[in-house]
Amino acid sequence: MSDVDPFDELVVRLEAARTRLDSVDTPDDAVTALEELQETAREISAEIDRRRRALSDERGDGQLDLL
Repeated sequence: MSDVDPFDELVVRLEAARTRLDSVDTPDDAVTALEELQETAREISAEIDRRRRALSDERGDGQLDLL
């Protein structure tokens, strides 16, 4: 079992994709890098939503429902 936070892994992937975008040579490479950035950003958003729901459930107060 890994002690690495999934969010941290996603941030590393995002940074790596951004670095690749900075060094592309062709428009096709740029599209591929942008698609990877987009997918990773979606995964980060989903992880944030998951954590937000878990915290709201843990508190049981609905305070995060407005976020």
